[in-house]
Amino acid sequence: MATALSVEQAISARDHGYRDRLPTMRTSFAVLAGHVRGKRVLDYGCGIGLSAVVQVESGAAHVTGVDLFEDRILEGRPFVASMGLSDRIRLEHAPDTRQLPFAGGAFEVVTCNAMLEHIPQPRDAWIREIWRMVAPGGLLIVNETPNKYLPWDFHTLGLPLTNWLPSRVAHWIGVKTGHWRADRTDWDYSGWRGMGYYEFVGNLGGDFTVEHEVTRPRHRVLRALGLPSGLLDPYPLYVVRKARVPV
Repeated sequence: MATALSVEQAISARDHGYRDRLPTMRTSFAVLAGHVRGKRVLDYGCGIGLSAVVQVESGAAHVTGVDLFEDRILEGRPFVASMGLSDRIRLEHAPDTRQLPFAGGAFEVVTCNAMLEHIPQPRDAWIREIWRMVAPGGLLIVNETPNKYLPWDFHTLGLPLTNWLPSRVAHWIGVKTGHWRADRTDWDYSGWRGMGYYEFVGNLGGDFTVEHEVTRPRHRVLRALGLPSGLLDPYPLYVVRKARVPV
């Protein structure tokens, strides 16, 4: 029987981007561990499953990962198996991530880690489908998605104001300034626009409570003003709890 690899060993021969992402993901989920511990989790936009692995490290009972791109799922399954985690992580290809093959409320926690920005606007149908997956009393967690309200594209071009411009103009500036290769065809999915708080919560139906982050002074000031705490964060953390069904 083959010895299970550590996550560091499993990613050692892969693209350096995965190795770079691992410490960031671990830092993020160290804060969120209390939310996923012992829970059935849906990892929406899971890629090869690295974020699912980190959530299992953080105590998730089981993680189901879904992704639009089948090649990532096919790469991810042996990646997960190499660490002996196939009994706790299942990766599924979802050809249309607006219509997932699960019953509503199937998961206690749904996580979207660094992925909602990659869905072209309007994102209404995707956000509504993600919300449908959350069980009553469960959580939807959105992490590492750039804030489109700030006048800077932190994510894709690293330029001021481009995230506020029309797509074609922002793309043209990116190419002309050398911040985007002219031969690339994935601009629409690059994450250049980011996402805003009101765009997000405006698509959540029913009753819910936003668990605002208050770890920084600006968070507490914004809450005192009745505003979302992450309104000025480059990468806000959104934690939303769906109301329980009355007994």
